[in-house]
Amino acid sequence: MSCILRVYGEQLDVGALTSAVSLEADRIWKKGEKRRAGAGKLQSSSGVTFVASEADFDCFKVQVRDAIEFLERNLADVSVLSAFPGVERAVLDFGAEMSEGKVAVSSYLPPQLVRLAASAGIGIEVSVYACSGDPGGEG
Repeated sequence: MSCILRVYGEQLDVGALTSAVSLEADRIWKKGEKRRAGAGKLQSSSGVTFVASEADFDCFKVQVRDAIEFLERNLADVSVLSAFPGVERAVLDFGAEMSEGKVAVSSYLPPQLVRLAASAGIGIEVSVYACSGDPGGEG
């Protein structure tokens, strides 16, 4: 999935947060847990993610469309999430690709998306990843 809603904070009670909304959590982590199995670093906050779009990195326009639909359907729940005690940041994070050979990526965010996000009290982030030009290849 390439567009997620990520909500986190150092003092966040993720159990109480997820119980306060009807959205299905994709991933939950707690402060002090290992970041990955076998890794030495620990989580510095607690948080949860929710899937806003399952479109691939190379389908940014589809991600945007899906995210608008997600926010329209779930605006009340997303507003609860962003204002929940202990939440330090609530952000809609789009994953986009930068194919081999490109030197820049431009990502248009339509006013409707920006208005919905602002209305829900969440930020917007575009995370750009270097990708190989070969779909199925390494990289």
